[in-house]
Parts: sequence; structure tokens; C-alpha cells
Amino acid sequence: MEYSQSALVKAIKEKDVSAYSYMIEKYTKTIYCLAYHILSPSMGKEDIEECVADVFYDAWVKIGQFDEERGSFRTWLLTLTKYKALTYRRKKPFLNSIALEDVKDEASYSIENQFLLRQDQEKVIEIINSFNPVDKELFFRRYFFGEKISDLAKSFNLSRSAIDNRLLRGRKIIKEALGYE
Repeated sequence: MEYSQSALVKAIKEKDVSAYSYMIEKYTKTIYCLAYHILSPSMGKEDIEECVADVFYDAWVKIGQFDEERGSFRTWLLTLTKYKALTYRRKKPFLNSIALEDVKDEASYSIENQFLLRQDQEKVIEIINSFNPVDKELFFRRYFFGEKISDLAKSFNLSRSAIDNRLLRGRKIIKEALGYE
């Protein structure tokens, strides 16, 4: 059975199971794509599918919060997906660990290399912490939280080129401190 947006919302508000099934069938691909985009670098397929299922459950439970005058049902579902995926990403941190039995005896891998890499990471954070407050926040938001330069420019009321220059200067300082060319 086909539903218009208003008929679908009304049927879900009335807890019509066939409307719920229709919603899942119609919007799964869209919701999965957005959840995948947010979660894929750090989470597996099972976690993404669980997030999608939670979005549909939330839509079923929170349908009373949907206001047709504020936007489309699809947009509301995508907003639920965005916030649910971000919650998943916060709650289930990226596990950057290797099982000991998975480690192969390779020349490229050694405990010493991992130790040196860890020391470099700590030194980089120490260097960034020595930056002035604006540059420090720019660096963390750009390189640790992945914010876009255009968004940073708006937040700091600076031009894009000013942001680029500050980031470039910071990278040069870090390279010099670590002895890279």
C-alpha cells in the first residue's frame, strides 16, 4: 500500500503496523546511507544496522514530535538519524587495538616503532597546547574533530585564507619540532 506523507504520519501516529513497515521499506536505504557516512570509519556493519533500527524505533515512539509545518517526514527521519549516529559514535569509541594473535611477525611492525609513534603523538598534542588559544582551538576542531574550514571561518569570523594560513603555520611549527623536512 502506498502512503502520502500526511497519510503515513497519521497512520504511524495511530500505530498502524503496515505504515511502520512501509516507512522501513521506503526510507531504509536513505537512513542507512547517512548512518554509514557518519559511522563507517570507526564502526562495523552491525553497529550501523543497529543504529538504523534504533532510528525507526525512535520514529515510531516519537512520531508525536513530528511537525509537518516545519519540514518533510524524510527530513525529520534524517535528523533523527544524524543525532542517533552521533550518539552511537560518542558512546562506542573507535577501538584502535589489535588482538595479539592477529599480530604477524613482520619487519614493518615492532613495539619500538609503536612506542616512538606514541611519543610523537604526545609531543604533537603538547605543541598544539602551546599555541595561542585561537590557533589551538582551530587545530583541534579541524584535525581532531574534522570540522570543515568554511565552518571554522564562520565560527571564528575569519576568512578562509586566514584559517588556511593559521593551520599552515601550525603544521610548520609541528614539523620543525619533530625534525621533519
